[in-house]
Amino acid sequence: MRPSLLFLVGILYLSCFAQISDKEITSRLKRIQSEIPLDVNLEVRAQITDYQKTTKPANIETIRKFLTFDVALKEVFIEKKVPVELRFASISLTNFNLCEKGVDGKEGPFGLRHRTAIKNGLVITNYIDERRDVLKSAAVFCKEITRLHELYRDWRLAITAYNANEDDWLKAYALAGDARDYNMVCSYLPDIAKNTYPHFVAATYYASFYKEMGYKARPTAINTGIVPVSRYTTLEHLSTVLNVDNKLLKELNPTYKKYVIPQTTSPFYVTIPFTRINQFYELGNEVYVYAPLPVLPIAEEKAKDTISDAPVKAKEEVPVVQSTTTTVYYKVRKGDILLRIADLYDCEVSELRQWNNIRGNKIIVNQRLKIVVPSSQLSYYKKIDKLPKSELTRITLKD
Repeated sequence: MRPSLLFLVGILYLSCFAQISDKEITSRLKRIQSEIPLDVNLEVRAQITDYQKTTKPANIETIRKFLTFDVALKEVFIEKKVPVELRFASISLTNFNLCEKGVDGKEGPFGLRHRTAIKNGLVITNYIDERRDVLKSAAVFCKEITRLHELYRDWRLAITAYNANEDDWLKAYALAGDARDYNMVCSYLPDIAKNTYPHFVAATYYASFYKEMGYKARPTAINTGIVPVSRYTTLEHLSTVLNVDNKLLKELNPTYKKYVIPQTTSPFYVTIPFTRINQFYELGNEVYVYAPLPVLPIAEEKAKDTISDAPVKAKEEVPVVQSTTTTVYYKVRKGDILLRIADLYDCEVSELRQWNNIRGNKIIVNQRLKIVVPSSQLSYYKKIDKLPKSELTRITLKD
C-alpha cells in the first residue's frame, strides 16, 4: 500500500474515532440535568483528552482534592440557589488549587481577585488569605456569578465574564454591541477568556465521569475539628507535637499563607484531626513555638521597688529567662513600601508603624527601620538588609 494511501486511511480512522468519542461525550453530558448548556466543541474535546490521561499525577490530585470537599460544596451552592454544576468551575478555573497564585493575582479554588474578596468580607493579610478557604471562596463565587447572571441572563456569559480580565471583557462586550450573544462576545475575547466556558464543560464531564475515564481517586476521609490558637505558632510545630503529617495539616489549613499562625488579640482557629483534639488541650503551652514569659504577682512587683534595711537573705538561683524576641534594622531603599517590608520580615504593617513611630505609610530612602523578630530566627532576618534587590523580590514573590 502506498504511503499516501496509508496516511489517508490513518486520518480516516482517527476521524471516525474522534466522531465516536464526541458522540459518547455528548451522550454522557446529556445525562446531566443542568440548566447550563453543555455543548461539545474542539476545545472541549481537547481539554477532556488532557483529563483522560489518568496516569498524569496532577489530574489524580485535582480530582482527589475536589472529591474531599464535594459534599460540602453542593450544600453551599444549593443554599445560594446557584446551579450545583457550577461548583465544577473550581476545577476548570484553577484545577482546585488552594494555594498557588493564578493569573492576574487570582487565588483560591475559585480564582477570586483581591478586590472581589475584600468587597465580600474575606480577610487578606500578610499571613492570612481566606480566598484559599474552599467554602468561603465558594460562597463569594456564588454571589458574584449570580450577579453576573442577572446582568447577562446567560450562564455561559456569566462564567466567561467572571474569569476574563475586566478591560478585555468590557471591550469585547462593547464591540459586540452590548448584545447578550455568547458567540459574538467571545469572538472579540483573547483565547484564555474565550476558552473559559469550554473548559468548564470539560471539567463537568471530568468530575461527573472520572470513574468511567479510569480514575481510582478517593477523597481524603478524615474526621476533623477546630481548635483555638491564641499565640504565635507554626503548622510545622503543631505537626511535630501532635504527631500529624505536615502535608495533611497544611492541606487542612490552606488559609495560612506562610504556614504561620500569628499572634493577635483574638484567636485564630486551626483544623486538626478529631483524634488529636484532646491531645492539643493536654499539651497546653507546648503547642506554641515560644513559651510565655513568667509574670510576677503584684506583691512581688511592688517589693522590687521597695528599699529595705533588712539583711538580704540568700536566695535560690532562679534560671534566667531569655527574651524570645530581638531587634534588627532595615535601611529603606528606593521603591520600598511598608507592606513589602512587612512581608519580608513576616510582620504586620501596624507593627512597623508602632515600632518606628510612623503615621500613615510615608517612609524615606535610607531611613533605618526598627523591626522586632523571633530570637530563634535572628540569623535569617539579619541577612535581609544586606540582600540584593533581586533576592528580596524573589522572597516576596515566593511568599
